[in-house]
Amino acid sequence: VKCGSSFYSDGNLAEDSIQDDENYINSTVLEAVEVKSGADGFMITMRDGRHIKCEHNNADGGHLPDYAPQPAIVLKMDDDSNLLLPIIVLELPCAMLMEAVRNIQVARPTVYNVMKDMIELMGYQPKLVRITKRVHEAYFARLYLAKVFSGSLICSLDVRPSDAINLAVRCQVPIQVNKQLAYCDGVRIVKEAMRLPLKGFKGLSLDRPESGTCTEAEEFVLVRSMMVAAVEERYNDAARLRDQLSKFRSSK
Repeated sequence: VKCGSSFYSDGNLAEDSIQDDENYINSTVLEAVEVKSGADGFMITMRDGRHIKCEHNNADGGHLPDYAPQPAIVLKMDDDSNLLLPIIVLELPCAMLMEAVRNIQVARPTVYNVMKDMIELMGYQPKLVRITKRVHEAYFARLYLAKVFSGSLICSLDVRPSDAINLAVRCQVPIQVNKQLAYCDGVRIVKEAMRLPLKGFKGLSLDRPESGTCTEAEEFVLVRSMMVAAVEERYNDAARLRDQLSKFRSSK
């Protein structure tokens, strides 16, 4: 995680102030895992397999560029606009976020658990996360920390959105999005959205396990295991899992 920091005690910061509430919207993390843009429009794939068709909110923004399915974090604005802001990320932060959102306990602490513990050991507590701007195709975020027992001293860290959002969910602090960014880059759900069921979907409860093998679950497990092995520097295991994943995808 690459960070840059700023300290201030009067609430006034040249670029971004924690009191600058009128320029930010509270948001909620959706259980989305993937986005893609193509001939069928902009599609968001949810964790439960639903596909949501969207269109660009800004008519002057033109046609969204086409790209293959990418792992993403999707934030839903909590105002009346109901806009969604998709942020393309790597597979591992996306998978870890879904674990945190659903409060899934893992055997070993993740990098975000370690970061949370380090922040607390240094005498700070997370207060807020903001998605502040986009430069070219990269989004920027800031994590605001308050000194314990001294709420007037605020530390502002420049971090990647995927890291900031993962920390915010684990620390249960608000996630805010710059209003202009949300309205310019956001997408909205098409009311007459085409519903694309999963292969073999029979209309049963999505939370009920099917009798057959779930290929999506198998692929997800392989991807996550490969990424975890790489992070833990078990490179032989990561290479073996990569080969298994390639073979699995080619057989689908």
